[in-house]
Amino acid sequence: MLTRTQRTLYTLFTACLLAAMVLFAYPGIACAGEKPAAEPISTIILKHEPDSITPLNLKVKIGTTIVFLNNDSGPVTIKFLDKLGIACKAPVNFYADLWGNYETAAIPQGGTASLCFIYNGTYKYEVKRLITVQDKASEQIATGSITAEE
Repeated sequence: MLTRTQRTLYTLFTACLLAAMVLFAYPGIACAGEKPAAEPISTIILKHEPDSITPLNLKVKIGTTIVFLNNDSGPVTIKFLDKLGIACKAPVNFYADLWGNYETAAIPQGGTASLCFIYNGTYKYEVKRLITVQDKASEQIATGSITAEE
């Protein structure tokens, strides 16, 4: 039988051995002092004009973070019409359902939402906003697309 001290030392030795194995298997983990390369960023501006999405069609490299900036006078929502699957890192103000379809809640004026793509493809999205004409509210929908490639 091992004594309590021997069991504690055995557990610590095992934990250290496992930690060393992980560090050797994944050497990038130990390099905390190195700065990772900055991710590329592209901005899509949403505004209340005839050309309400700028740029309307965007082509980016895989891994580029797309930032949607609401420059409209009221809130907007964004919904991707094509399945994205998994987006890299944590999307900001986007949420996904179980099938990988991304959309936002209302983004206020001056607010942002962002996500990035890890798969090649062209992804269509729509931007919805409420407009009021002669005291009558209606929904305006504009569509755009993002092409992600290597």
